Amino acid sequence: MNGLLAVNQGSVRPPVFIVMEYNNGPQGQKPIVLVGKGITFDTGGISIKPAANMAEMKGDMHGSASVIGAMVAIANLGVKRNVVALVPSTENMPSGSAIVPGDIITYANGKTAEVDNTGAEGRLILADALIYAERYKPEAVIDLATLTGAVVIALGNTTSGLMGNDDGVKSRLKAAGERTYERVCELPLYEEYED
Repeated sequence: MNGLLAVNQGSVRPPVFIVMEYNNGPQGQKPIVLVGKGITFDTGGISIKPAANMAEMKGDMHGSASVIGAMVAIANLGVKRNVVALVPSTENMPSGSAIVPGDIITYANGKTAEVDNTGAEGRLILADALIYAERYKPEAVIDLATLTGAVVIALGNTTSGLMGNDDGVKSRLKAAGERTYERVCELPLYEEYED
């Protein structure tokens, strides 16, 4: 959990990694894994955000709240599926011990990430959860996160951005969003955007 530990370095509060397993499907059924970004307060770290609207940064845990809420609903409804929830959670605070641009994080799968901006903490902690998710050999992984204000600029506050590599899962999520009035709009993942 080196991404989670790195982002947490500037905080006096310890990080947590929440794992919730709901097994009510047939034995051997591949689970759906829900991953939720749980930044309980995001100052931006050393790459500190402007003071205006800083109080709203306690909302950077919407992904985790949605995932935990979904697990409560799944259990209360007695859904006949195997579902796992993974929530990496911490604050992103500036201090003398905080990560700084240029730091290198080595993940459990051996991949490394160089920190360019400490305000991009979400992808650092979500990488840990996505690596952890692999142990479940899931049918699908659905990651809920507030990752960038640019999506809000593009889509506003009434639609969530959707990105993925499985057309079937994306179609099911779009249909569910229409039924529940939690609409999603697909954003491109074209190879040209990789850099």
